[in-house]
Amino acid sequence: MMTVSALAFYPVKSCRGIPLQRARVGRLGIQYDRQWMFVDEHGMFLAQRGDRAVGVEVRTLCLVHAEVAGETLRLTAPDMPPLNLPLAGRPGPDVPVRVWASETVGVDQGEDAQAWASAFISRERPGRYRLVRMADDTRRLAKRGEATLAFADGYPFLIISDASLADLNHRLDEPLPMNRFRPNIVLSGCEPYEEDRLDALRIGEIELEGMTLCLRCPIPTTNQDTAVRGREPLQTLATYRRVPDGVLFGRNFNHRGSGVISVGDTVHAG
Repeated sequence: MMTVSALAFYPVKSCRGIPLQRARVGRLGIQYDRQWMFVDEHGMFLAQRGDRAVGVEVRTLCLVHAEVAGETLRLTAPDMPPLNLPLAGRPGPDVPVRVWASETVGVDQGEDAQAWASAFISRERPGRYRLVRMADDTRRLAKRGEATLAFADGYPFLIISDASLADLNHRLDEPLPMNRFRPNIVLSGCEPYEEDRLDALRIGEIELEGMTLCLRCPIPTTNQDTAVRGREPLQTLATYRRVPDGVLFGRNFNHRGSGVISVGDTVHAG
């Protein structure tokens, strides 16, 4: 029997994830997942990795901790004062922003957020930066299918099984934690890489449709506690999970329905 063994969301794109015991799922996926994003002066997104002229690479974003507490988004980072932003209201204007090839709109989070973002990010990459939020009524479609999402790369959910990570760690000299791969849902009770073959899942009232297998970028090689980048696990994954464009680990999913997913919930396949 498959069950949910872990849940996580990432309020600010490419920043530190937050484990959950219960996740409320709505139109954009897990509530508040990637609903905020740092951008440069041109509205280009920031992430722990970029790709040539698309995306601004800032590895130390993994050191930013974002917490949704009550009616406040609270950001903390090493040697920075906390930044507290109200969840209600629209503190700034709508601005055009870009996530890879996707162009959409974000709500500027105001001058205090701009000053905080610029001060922290400029330690690694000097410049002026802003924090934007996707409005609840914005409609941004997944790369394939009809699901909607906030500022995640292409799909509202990434799913990985405990067994897949265990199989990978058996091949590594030093085991890695699941946070290197930044999933939303972790499954237990299945075979390694069984998520690759699970085209349809149901967890409570939420239906999940398997889409593309996740082609891994350099982020899994970045220690999420230190921002130090190495060669693993991509070097090892390349020995048995290679495809022409790179290596695969995990699978992207679209969703239908709304409700609550909890750790320990039964996962129905098919």
